[in-house]
Formats: sequence, structure tokens, C-alpha cells
Amino acid sequence: MPTRFSGAISSFYYPLYRRIWATSVVFALGNWGERLAVGWVVLNETDSIFLTAATFAVRQAPQLFAAPIGGALSDRFSRGKILMLTGVYKTLVLSFMALIAANGLEPLWLMFVLLALSGIGHSFEIPCVQGMVTGSVPRDVRMNAVAVQSTGMRAVGALGALMAGLAIDELGVPFTLISSGLVFLIAGFLALIVNRELQVDVTQRTKSIVRDVLDGLQLMTQLPLVRMILITAVLVEVFGFAYGALMPAVAKEALGVDVKGLGTLTMMAGVGSVVGSVFLMALGNFSKKGLLLIGIGVSYGVFVSTFSASGSYAVALILILGVGASAAAFDAMQWTLLQLNVPDEMRGRAVGAWVFAIGFGWVGHLGLGAIAEAVGVQWALGIAGCSVIVTALAAMMFSEKLRKA
Repeated sequence: MPTRFSGAISSFYYPLYRRIWATSVVFALGNWGERLAVGWVVLNETDSIFLTAATFAVRQAPQLFAAPIGGALSDRFSRGKILMLTGVYKTLVLSFMALIAANGLEPLWLMFVLLALSGIGHSFEIPCVQGMVTGSVPRDVRMNAVAVQSTGMRAVGALGALMAGLAIDELGVPFTLISSGLVFLIAGFLALIVNRELQVDVTQRTKSIVRDVLDGLQLMTQLPLVRMILITAVLVEVFGFAYGALMPAVAKEALGVDVKGLGTLTMMAGVGSVVGSVFLMALGNFSKKGLLLIGIGVSYGVFVSTFSASGSYAVALILILGVGASAAAFDAMQWTLLQLNVPDEMRGRAVGAWVFAIGFGWVGHLGLGAIAEAVGVQWALGIAGCSVIVTALAAMMFSEKLRKA
């Protein structure tokens, strides 16, 4: 292997991986722009923390039924074609969102319907992208491949958050949503091009897509390590990743900044996520992956609890680096453990099962939104962070296979 691609970026040695990596970060750019724009416009127009959190919940809830289907289809058909169709679909959905935003969120219920439709598209995107990433490198390089891909997604996400904040302030939410839709369209066609070198193993197909979906769901009960990873994913998603739903309220209510301040705060979380992903890249094929996942979970809970507690914007900008780093590393380690502990022909369904699991995150979005509205944003974040810490420690205590993974 050439030395310029050794160590932390060894997966970049593979040309196909480099092209898939570039495609995945374009998808990430579209997702970050959409989330920031929708969260800000709903908070600004309704002045409701709960409704703002609900936008994240509604986008995530459809994953409970769509993700297993998306995972099964990604193992059965061309992932490039699925992603191309997803890109076109998301462009249309975001275009309609832009129209609703331009009309002052009238009618509001239609924006929530469109967010649910957007979530369905996301359920097809993740299994396809992750299947392409790990399918483009040898098995012993997959942890590095996932970490490098996560780094790219987070780095572009940090830049995208800053750009989206500036675009919203200068050009408005509708323009930002339409731009994000066009980004999805570009990403879809890039996926179609790069996927030509990846072939679906048709010998592993069953006669029924329904059977494929059920096989993916059975992963959650048949393999103890996979089961524990997915249980942990549910709880951390509910209590930890729901912090994102409160970000517009944190910026406006707790820290007293405008949409540009929100964009900068989100950008710093993105910068932190790059740091977390680079940390995993530097570890290479680390042997104690389960214990590493647990340690990352504990640090995640600590940072979620504390990043905005002082009420100082400057302090929050520093501490949210830890939130972003922990979130990125936690996701990447889950993907790595799943991809290394299921048969190759079920990689898409494994990620689909994970997306299904985190689909329960809508409970956290609504719950934290309600708590924040009742007792304040910081109390909600403190409860969320402590719950993540307890979840990580419980996983270590009750799962020997995770400790040894």
C-alpha cells in the first residue's frame, strides 16, 4: 500500500472508496442544510420549543417502518439507482417545503407531512451509503473506511451549517431549502455513477422482499452483540441525539443569539465531529471496539449535560466540540461493529435495523421538547446527558459480548 495512504487514511488507497466518500459527503451537505433551515423557521414562526423539537421527531418517526425496507432493498438492488431516486425524491420534497416556508408556514400541518416524507427518503439513503462504503474496501479496513467517511460527512456538515446559517440570514429559508434539494439531486446522480463498479450479490437473494425485511429485523434478536448495539442505539438516540432538536431553542433562549449564532454553534458541533472521526481514524483497527463505544457514550452524556449550562455563548462554542466529537465517534463505532458482526450479504439490512432502532428517537425529541418548555432547556439537556451516561454503563455491565467486541 502506498505510504501516502497509510495509517489514518488507509481506506483512501482504494479509488472506488474515494468516489463513494465524495458522494456521501454531498448527501451530508443536503441533510445539514435541511435540518437547520426547518428548525429555525418553525421556532421563529411559532415561538414554540415543542413544535421545533417535533420537526425532528416527525422526520425520524417514519424510519420505524421505512428503514427495514430500505435496508432490504439496498441488499437486493443497485444502491446507486436507489440513491438516485432518493435524490430526486428529496429535491421534490424540499421544494414543497420551500413553498410552505415562503407562505409563513401556512398550513403548518403540511410542513410536518413533508418532514415525514423527507424522513422516509433518509431511511433509504443511510443503508445504501453505508453498504457502498464498506463494500468498497477489504474487511480489515472497514473501521477506517467508516471513520474516514464519517469525518468527511461531519466536516462538510460543519461548513454546511455555517453556510446555511448565513444563507438563511441573507437569502431566507426558502432559498436554503431549494439549494439543499439541488444538493440531494447532485448527490443522487453521483451515486448512480460510482455504483457501477459495485455489484449486488444476486446469489444471496431470497424470493421475497418481505422475507429480506424480516431477516433484517431478526438480526435484532438472533445475534446478542447486534441486539445490544441496537438497544443502546435506541436509548442513546432517545436521550442523547435528541439534543439537536433543542439547538434552535438553546441558541435563542439559553444563549441569546440569532440564526447566524445558531449556524456557528452547529458548525462547531460539526468541527467537533470531525475531531471525533479523526480520533477513530488514528486508532486504525482498534481491538477493544466495544469498550471504546462505551467510553464514548459516557463522554457524550457529560458534554450534552454541560455544553450550555453556563449560559455563555463562548463557553458553549468550546464545549459543543465535545458533543460533536462524541456523537460522531459513537455513530461510527456502532456502524463498524454492526458491519463486522453480520454476514456481508446482510450489511444493508444491518444498517437498516440500526436506522429502525434510532427511529425511536422521535420519543426523545418530543419528550425533551416538552421538558424544555416546562422547566427550561438546560434542565432538559441535563436529564438527557445523565440518561446517556447510565445507558453506556448499563451496556457495559450487562453485555459481556460488547465488552469483548
